[in-house]
Amino acid sequence: MPLIRRALPLLLAAALSASARAGVVAPAGPVFAAPAGAWAGPLAVVFTDPSLSALLPPSLGAAPALTPNDLRATAPLIQSLTLALSVTPEAFVAMSLAERKGAVELAAEDAKEAVRAKAYELSETARQLSRPGRPMDREGRAELYAAVAQLMEMRDFYGPWLDAGGQAAVEEGYALASRTAWEVRTFLLQRDAGPVVERAAPPAARPEPAKPAYVLAPSGTAVKLRADMENSKSGWGQSDLDTLYTGYGFVLRQGGKHRMYYHPVFPQLHASVSRQNDLPPGYAHSAMKLLVELDQLAGEQNKAAAVPATGPPATLNLADLAILLSQPKERAPRAEPVASSSRSRAPPARPAATATERSLPDRPAPPRITARLAPAEPRAVEPKPEPPAIEAAPQKSKGLIERLMGMWGRSNNRSN
Repeated sequence: MPLIRRALPLLLAAALSASARAGVVAPAGPVFAAPAGAWAGPLAVVFTDPSLSALLPPSLGAAPALTPNDLRATAPLIQSLTLALSVTPEAFVAMSLAERKGAVELAAEDAKEAVRAKAYELSETARQLSRPGRPMDREGRAELYAAVAQLMEMRDFYGPWLDAGGQAAVEEGYALASRTAWEVRTFLLQRDAGPVVERAAPPAARPEPAKPAYVLAPSGTAVKLRADMENSKSGWGQSDLDTLYTGYGFVLRQGGKHRMYYHPVFPQLHASVSRQNDLPPGYAHSAMKLLVELDQLAGEQNKAAAVPATGPPATLNLADLAILLSQPKERAPRAEPVASSSRSRAPPARPAATATERSLPDRPAPPRITARLAPAEPRAVEPKPEPPAIEAAPQKSKGLIERLMGMWGRSNNRSN
């Protein structure tokens, strides 16, 4: 038995390291561990004894019977009894009524303080995790998942231990963390379904605040004038069109020979009116058509504004957020064609035969070429004739003076 106890931490560490190598981040544990089964009997005594149940929060002490939710809600109390007071289930049963009352009173005060501190801590963690621009890598997503899980635990079980401020902090933190987790989940699902490979989840984009929907509120005079103009398109002047357009929210901009009207919310709606007191019927036709388009655009905008913003469901399930703990899926890169080292080239692809070519009778195959190239025989080449030799020019005989000068030069050389 001692060997097994010593081996358990090693086995647990090996399992955690294996899960880390597999790319799965283990979520954080619960806020308060669920009470062991041995505490069921002592807690039943606490709930049935009015002097002891009065020390607990009102919603817990008023329970007629101990339900599983009540047992889980007493986790802060059991933690305080076990850790702060070192009380075991057997020791609690053996206590006297006064000792039990003192232990429960001290443990209840310590549990309230522990739950309150944890509520504000989780609320601040949710606020930090929901900060715009915060990168959501695997560790960040695991922290976000753990924050949502622990805030859900606080909302479901430990609300009776909190005052109004603590409950408001838990609700605010849960709203921030669950919305951010849902946005990251939506991004991961869209990323894995699309062609883009992402190694780390970028921060979730914050939705822009919705613009107030345009409310079409024409004046009574404009509505009556529109009804009269639908019945008759003739006999209207520039002042009538001005009353109609401005009554429906159009803005007047003075021009040269015309009055220009445009709508500030829907700038694609614009019209021009000539400066005449007796206008052609075409102006009334254009005004009626423009007001019909205005009704359609205003109705479509109000319908889009009525659609609620996307967010987490009212009953959020942690299984829906399990993708936050998984490793991002990476697609294998497409293999590039590898060039062959051989210099040989493949024959060109033959185009498919057309319908006309397929209908022609089969032609005999061309004869196979069996000739092979052979080296050419050497051919004798006649030598080129040598160029004629250059004849030496005949030497000219020297004169008398030149011979005398030569003799005189030679005699001087001998004398020297």
